[in-house]
Order: sequence, then structure tokens, then C-alpha cells
Amino acid sequence: MTHSAGTSIPLRSRITGALLGGALGEAAAESPEGSAFADATQLTLYTVDGMTEALEWANDGVAADETACLWLAYLRWLGTQGETPPSSAPAPPARWIDGQEVLHRRRHPDGTSVRALRSGEMGSRQRPLEPDDDGPGALQRSAPFGLVANVPGAMIEKLTLDAAAITHGNSAAQLPAAVYSALIHAIAVQESALAEAVDASAEHAATLGASALSERLRSIGTASPARPANDAGGVLCEAVRLVLATASDDGAASVEALLAAAAAQEGPGATGVGSVAGSIAGALYGRASLPRAACERLEGTDVIEELAGRFATAMGA
Repeated sequence: MTHSAGTSIPLRSRITGALLGGALGEAAAESPEGSAFADATQLTLYTVDGMTEALEWANDGVAADETACLWLAYLRWLGTQGETPPSSAPAPPARWIDGQEVLHRRRHPDGTSVRALRSGEMGSRQRPLEPDDDGPGALQRSAPFGLVANVPGAMIEKLTLDAAAITHGNSAAQLPAAVYSALIHAIAVQESALAEAVDASAEHAATLGASALSERLRSIGTASPARPANDAGGVLCEAVRLVLATASDDGAASVEALLAAAAAQEGPGATGVGSVAGSIAGALYGRASLPRAACERLEGTDVIEELAGRFATAMGA
């Protein structure tokens, strides 16, 4: 049974729910204790910080290039992982997020993202970096784009695709990220019901030319669970399947069931599936539906909530 996203859940709660839910889902898949998130959450939070910086500039009346802000944010993340880009790359000034110790732990960072950022060049759709990788590195950091309110869907799509291309030059990595952010936007901002949002995502994938992804999304309710996959489209579809399979009229029970399902995931894409599924559920059910015990076990819950609050404030939510 699916859950209809009601208007009683404020956007700020959905923003915090999406970010914290993603961290809980990744942590559940990462370790039995569910206490440590990995690079998907780290890069999602740096995406939030890059978008927050762009919004802060805009609120001060100064135009900012969102994609450039994101690249600088990802370069700052690279520094937290003990990596140093060449001297030709810019050296962005530190922000609050950079002083948070929990984000300095190296936990299996996405190799494609590290290589692209270490090149010192900002990848774009016109000048692709890492064009052979179809993995979920860009997908799993893209929920924040869908949480932006008061902008047209075309802008969310462009932001997501341009941000994905900073590190992932393959359209098979970029397009699922755009479908994912549109799904988050439908749930969190447009307050669509889950099933309706998934159907719209399948349509969106077809519009983008990702026909195989569109068919996979359409068949989630009838097809058998996929074998563990680590391509971006496969991770997105398995995450959506988990959310649909655990959805009920009780948001808290749904999230508990989802985290248990995420913990049972296996294979190289498990943490990505947990992260993406957790973000979808958090956006759908809101912060209040996230289990207290899991939030207390998770390292960095306070950091995630602070960044979520700053992001929401910057966009006026």
C-alpha cells in the first residue's frame, strides 16, 4: 500500500527528512550498527552546501554560477578525503561544513568522483570527464536539487545534469540523477503521492531519452527484484522498489521497514541503494517519521540537521 504525501508535512521537514533519511539508509547498508554514513552522504551534504552558498549569494543580490559553486564544494570535499588537486585548481575558502570532523573520514569514496576532481578540471556536458563510468556516484548526491522550491522543473533538470557532469561524463550516469531529483521534487515540493511520482519519473526518463530506465521504472511493481547492480539506473530502480515495497499509511513503520531492507542489501551498489531509498522515504514522510533510536546511533545527525536548516532558510522554507 502506498502512502500519499499530505500537505501537513512542511517542506523544511521534508528537506531534513530527505538528507537524514539518506544518511540512515546508507549507514544501514554500510554496517550492522547503522552508525556511520559514507561518501554518498558526504557528497550529498557538500551538494547542499554548494547550493546554499549559491542561494546566499542570490539573497544578497549577487548572481552566482550554481555549477561553479558545486565544483568548489566538491573540491573542498576532496580535501577532507586527504586528496589534493593540482595547483591549477582553485582553492576555495573554507565554510562551516569543512570544520565538521565526521565529514573528514574516508569511507570508500567514489573513485570516479575522486579522479575527476583530482584532475583540477571542472567537467561539463560539453567537456566530459570520466566518460566511461555509468556508476551511481553522481546519482547518489543529487537529492538536494529536487528539494529546491520555487523553480521550474527544467531548472532542476539542468542543475542536476550539469552537477553530475562535473565528475561523470557518461549520460548513463547523468540521466538517472536527473530522474531521481525530479522524483524527489515531485514528492517533497509538489507533494505528489509516491505511486504517482514514480509513474511521472518513468515518463520523465522516456522524455530524456533513457528508454531502458523508463521501462525498468514502469516494471518495478511486476518484475522480480533485480540482481545487485552498481550502475546508476539499476541503483535508482532498486531504491524505488524498496520504498514501494515498504510503504504503508504509517510513515514511521515504513521507514523502519525500509532501513531493515537496506541493511539486507548486498553487492557493490548496496550503500547507494540505501542512500537513495532513504532520501526518497525521508522526503515522503518527513523528519518526524525517522526512528529516534537510529538517529541517535548515527554519527553526525546534528551536522546533517544544521546543514538542512541552513539550506531551508536560504531558500525561504
